[in-house]
Amino acid sequence: MARMVVITKGLTALSHELSEKWITIGRADGNSFQIAEASVSGRHCEAQLRGEELVLRDLQSTNGTFVNGQKISEAAVKPGQNFRIGEVELRFEATSNQPATVFTSKMLTSATAALTPPKPAPAPAPPVAPVVEAKKVAQADAEAEAAKKFTVLFVDDSMAFLETFTDLCEVLSHNTWAIQCATSADRALAILSGSSMDLVVLDVGMPMVDGLQLLGIVNRRYPGLKIAVMTGNATEAKRADALANGAELFIEKPVTPEGIKSVFNMLNDLVSWAYREGFTGALRQVGMQELIQMECIGRHSSILEIRNADVRGQIYIEVGAITHASAGPLTGEPAFRKLLSLRGGEFHVKPFKAPPQRTLNDRWEFLLMDAARASDEETGMFQKPVAAPTPAPAPPVPEKTTDTHDVLGEDIVVVATYDGQWNAGPAEKK
Repeated sequence: MARMVVITKGLTALSHELSEKWITIGRADGNSFQIAEASVSGRHCEAQLRGEELVLRDLQSTNGTFVNGQKISEAAVKPGQNFRIGEVELRFEATSNQPATVFTSKMLTSATAALTPPKPAPAPAPPVAPVVEAKKVAQADAEAEAAKKFTVLFVDDSMAFLETFTDLCEVLSHNTWAIQCATSADRALAILSGSSMDLVVLDVGMPMVDGLQLLGIVNRRYPGLKIAVMTGNATEAKRADALANGAELFIEKPVTPEGIKSVFNMLNDLVSWAYREGFTGALRQVGMQELIQMECIGRHSSILEIRNADVRGQIYIEVGAITHASAGPLTGEPAFRKLLSLRGGEFHVKPFKAPPQRTLNDRWEFLLMDAARASDEETGMFQKPVAAPTPAPAPPVPEKTTDTHDVLGEDIVVVATYDGQWNAGPAEKK
């Protein structure tokens, strides 16, 4: 098995077995081969076993990668040859693996054959004409290609990261992403000139033309194209520059499976926003509340602009703290609750600038909990069934008055009646 072996004193116990997949070498967690030595950069270089050679690519390390004493950006190393990353010396060793000799007892084989009934021979498959088989393969490829919804371009100088991350994105997207990759700005621009893309994801640290410069070029040449910036060295300055130059999303590179899944969800939501209802913005799938949590947990500074047909407002987040909110005439907590209670609209992340005043001082956890409680109470109030009004009492039904005798009673004496002329009544009753 081919491997890299550290031969610098004090680190001689370190080695790493190689395969045909790209691996990263560096000081930071998340590298395939971690070497915790001060002269090694966090993400120093990457390597791939290609035939009998080891291909090395420097990842803009601080102290360089050296082969035969020469600083390289990419080079091949032969078996038995040494190379250096920073001040750490390594050797590439290639050992041939001979298949182990297997001894089988004839007696055991015979006994096993006697106890095991012979399996019936499988029926031969009907021959398939080569032309029919070719048509089936072509049809399957066409159906698979038609199932892809989105075209995505990843631009990163690390082949190891591109190989790993894009493979996982294809799995998580259920093969609905058609992915292309570029390791340099010129290659990325060549792909964009010949293919229509739905989303471009740029690394910041790249040779010659870095990701922020490429972001400006792509944004000018292809207005309306969704662009996300993803970097392993996230700073507030880079974040502000990326958002100011047209990036819709600024993400730190994930180093765990959970992180990769979370980043994929954000990117998938960004690329598919036109096919969703409700809120639109940079992170609709995870929602505004989740976005605010991410900004606060990451101690970021940004402005979240929110609007729909009736309301427009802003939420200011400064170094992980929610400091101000405004929504029309409302400010502070009423404005914050109002914005988080909206059921539709759009929101965007903008570079931070100081708010006109500070109206919020509670921790972000309490503010989100209070806004959620207020929204639940408001929803419950509107959904509460309205009690039916008490019917008004029916008016009394007047008694029958057609018979004067019935109305007046038995003790009334009739002295005369009139039927066109006066007639004397009956005798007085006592």
